[in-house]
Amino acid sequence: MLVGMLRRNSRAGVEDRWHRPPRKGEHVLYPADSLGKVSGTWCMDARHGTPGVLVCTVRHGTGRRWLARWVGNDGGERTQSFERKADAQARINHVTSDLVTHTYADPRKSAVTFRAISDEWLATQRTRLKPSTIGGYESLLKMTVLPRWSDVKLADITHADVQRWIVWLTTSKEARQPRTTDKTRNAERQPLSARRAVQAHGIVKQILAYAVRTKRLAVNPADGIERPRVVYRRETALSHAQVAALVEAAGDAGPIIQTFAYTGLRFGELAALRVGDVDLSRRRILVSRAVAQVTGVGLVEDTTKTHQVRSVPILTSALADTLKAAVEGRRPEEHLFPAPNGGPMRNSFFRWRFDRACQAAELTGVSPKTLRHSAGSLALATGASLPTASKLLGHAKVSTTADVYSHMLPDDFDNLAAEMDKAARAARA
Repeated sequence: MLVGMLRRNSRAGVEDRWHRPPRKGEHVLYPADSLGKVSGTWCMDARHGTPGVLVCTVRHGTGRRWLARWVGNDGGERTQSFERKADAQARINHVTSDLVTHTYADPRKSAVTFRAISDEWLATQRTRLKPSTIGGYESLLKMTVLPRWSDVKLADITHADVQRWIVWLTTSKEARQPRTTDKTRNAERQPLSARRAVQAHGIVKQILAYAVRTKRLAVNPADGIERPRVVYRRETALSHAQVAALVEAAGDAGPIIQTFAYTGLRFGELAALRVGDVDLSRRRILVSRAVAQVTGVGLVEDTTKTHQVRSVPILTSALADTLKAAVEGRRPEEHLFPAPNGGPMRNSFFRWRFDRACQAAELTGVSPKTLRHSAGSLALATGASLPTASKLLGHAKVSTTADVYSHMLPDDFDNLAAEMDKAARAARA
């Protein structure tokens, strides 16, 4: 294919824009005889080569002397000028290699800025991702990515630049964009967490991968980056007694907390539940939707995080009794735990009541997410398998459950120690 491209343009290669060889039968004058005309005379500048061998062109002495000319993979002609012949030839060699290995990118296309390609990429994602996910991407771009890369041309982004940026995100206070005009609070800013830095790298890598697919770049400079290690901290989990105390302290919000702690739902899934989703006869709750707060839009109802519909068991008789009272006499389409206006409750609506209940129950260091984590922990402590706990929590992969709850998994070290000791004793006898 490369050979065909070069055949379509016999001028592919390196050209001298200042000189040309004399044409057959041409009478070339010396500068002294040309009455001040430069074009068409012999070049007598020894810096340009042997005097009296090359003929000057109209460009002689102006602009860059050497022109690299090639045919791109779309059949179009491309050129780039250089001061030195060696640099022009190096460009031709590089292009030739890229064409052969199918990694060629049009330099005119790679002159587009990162912001332009990120806008284009984000538009392609809107048709396949949830509004809440798009909102998260937009926030990450605005607060972390675009302050560094917005006006940088794709061709100028290097692997080393991306690597230095990732290190900077987790080591510099300046990496966290101020969200307030309070100078005191801004002075207390900290570098980004490893998790946030990994997310930032992930979106940059996706955008640059799109640039590669659309032939703006030959290779992705964000590939192979050394990313900070994300350490999963051990989340707090409540005991049955603590859950009961929290439910009692919560008053009217008690049924919400009880359902949260014994189903393992995400808050958005809980807020989206309808009365008709509760099946008391089978002791199941159908989870098919989730509510999310999207910046500039408000509350949006969509599919669950994993886009899956699942049936969650009502694990205790006490929860069954609570839900029976919650659905009695109500229409199936009503929200199970509505906001005052009858719509889905917001996180802030629940959080205020939850924090007051924690204070009354003298529980510290807990959040609404603690309730979801408690459901997984209590299930595993009761003897549930990893796949069962994963299905309960709605994890896309069992490995996710294993990563988060590894400290809860039973081990057989005592039996291993006993058997190892037994074997060692037998060997010494």
